[in-house]
Amino acid sequence: MISRYISRLILSETPILYYSQFSPPARAAYMVAKTLGLRLDLKNVNIFTKEYVTPDLMQANPQHTIPTLIDGNYHLWDSHAIAGYLVGQYGQDDSLYPKNPKKRAHVDQKLHFDTEQLFPKIYDTIYPILFRGRTEIPLIARKRVERTYDLLERFLSRSPWLAGTDLTIADICCISSISTLDYVIPIRKKYTPHLYDYMQRCSHLPHYEETIQRGVDQLGSKIQEHLITSYIKHYSIYKNLD
Repeated sequence: MISRYISRLILSETPILYYSQFSPPARAAYMVAKTLGLRLDLKNVNIFTKEYVTPDLMQANPQHTIPTLIDGNYHLWDSHAIAGYLVGQYGQDDSLYPKNPKKRAHVDQKLHFDTEQLFPKIYDTIYPILFRGRTEIPLIARKRVERTYDLLERFLSRSPWLAGTDLTIADICCISSISTLDYVIPIRKKYTPHLYDYMQRCSHLPHYEETIQRGVDQLGSKIQEHLITSYIKHYSIYKNLD
């Protein structure tokens, strides 16, 4: 406790988080901070323009990805790494990221699931609409998402939270991705009741509305905007061919 207190004195400046509402990983890092009662200096960036790669961000993170955390002279990126660091540095206890090796391994397992299964599905379904002008999600991509929903259903049939009986950073990180996928490929109670109930449970968590849902709503509006723009563009091309 004394060493943690000394560390907090050293890192006395408000941590800076480079962030975008449109980024599920950034939303997850933000919700972890809010859950811990940690005040952040949010640096909102527009990921749809190259201008977001500022000299400060490039210096802090050579990969210039978001979220990126600057805590004093300490720089860190990757939402899962940031989430674990924030709990260790600022948490009153380790409930969100247990120190017990077996419990932590379960949390890490689900964080890797987010990396390996959930986020790639976002990349396959949503990014082509936002950045490549696609107007629909291919059937094969939909099927892959639904299979991932089935896996989550199995996990949640065993415990109320992804890594056991308590809320952890795995839930916060995964729900940010799941809620994003749910916007384009809705989770249906008929087929995945445990996952559906889990979504409802997460939606009532403190700070969920502010950190996760608002971002999903903003992303949804952006998706609709791009779909309309792409439709008009394609319609104009075909009309000129007549």
